[in-house]
Amino acid sequence: MGRQQCSFYTSNNVFYGDLHSHCDISYGHGPIKDAYYNARLQLDFASVTGHAGWPDIHDKPMPGAVVDYHRHGFSQLLKDWDRYVETTETANLPGHFATYFGYEIHSFRHGDRTVISPDPPVSPEVPTDPEMLAKFLRTVDARKERRLLLPHHIGYKTGYRGVQWSSVTDEASPIVEIISMHGLAESDSGPFPYLHTMGPLEGTNTMQAGLAAAHHFGVVGSTDHHSAHPGSFGCGKAAVWAPELTREAIWQAILDRHTYALSGDRIELAFSIDGFPMGSVVPGLRSLRTIRVVVKGGAPLDRVEVLRNNRVIHTEHFPAAEELVIDYGTVLRGK
Repeated sequence: MGRQQCSFYTSNNVFYGDLHSHCDISYGHGPIKDAYYNARLQLDFASVTGHAGWPDIHDKPMPGAVVDYHRHGFSQLLKDWDRYVETTETANLPGHFATYFGYEIHSFRHGDRTVISPDPPVSPEVPTDPEMLAKFLRTVDARKERRLLLPHHIGYKTGYRGVQWSSVTDEASPIVEIISMHGLAESDSGPFPYLHTMGPLEGTNTMQAGLAAAHHFGVVGSTDHHSAHPGSFGCGKAAVWAPELTREAIWQAILDRHTYALSGDRIELAFSIDGFPMGSVVPGLRSLRTIRVVVKGGAPLDRVEVLRNNRVIHTEHFPAAEELVIDYGTVLRGK
């Protein structure tokens, strides 16, 4: 692809993965070995995730059978943890496929998190009550502890497992999952509507609401698939710019927010502002910015939109017959 002038993209490659999918290691279907086999068919990296706990499970009334179902899944993960770690480590193939360790914590109050790490935890750390959970969410530091908290299906209503932005910190969550089988939570007017028994999307819990609240995060997609098929088409993918396909290189790229989210197709996107790549905090206050985009799709592109402060400020349309590689510089003025 014709890369833009930003040197970052000439020295890195884009890799595709799924950081949040499930199988039968807690509640779900299909063996974990099948999950990693299926992931390697189309992805560069993956985390197969177990369900580990729900500190505020009694905040809302639920049938006893539903509570028991979840608790059985949590205990199943703990029982099989050593096997999970061994299988995940064996599936990691430097230069070919990278794996990460992950487990999920549910929360009515704060929204769900996946705890992801390049290092195998001795066991899942799950706060035992809502107060401990609140402290846990505030104090995790992804860079220092080599584990991050990934908020997902953020768009549900607060109090019903949607995100509570006040409990999200930039240190714990350098990335946020904005699209999965649950739908798309980029804004309250986008495609891929939320469709689940947990309720519809709430506008205050979207990606754009988080950015408007001055959070700094990159975005990813992941499937949240529960049947041992990471990367299932149309359910969400994560794209990461990294120098090589290794666990450490992709981990560092995630911490640096060199990521973007996809619904399904492997679209290659290189984006910079004043020469700074995606995920950067661009220094200085200027009324003039230069934005460069290179995008390559696997099928005809409909349009490319540039947003500033959650508003579309530039749109580029492409006829179906036009070349799929676009390289343009746009100079934008404004506050």
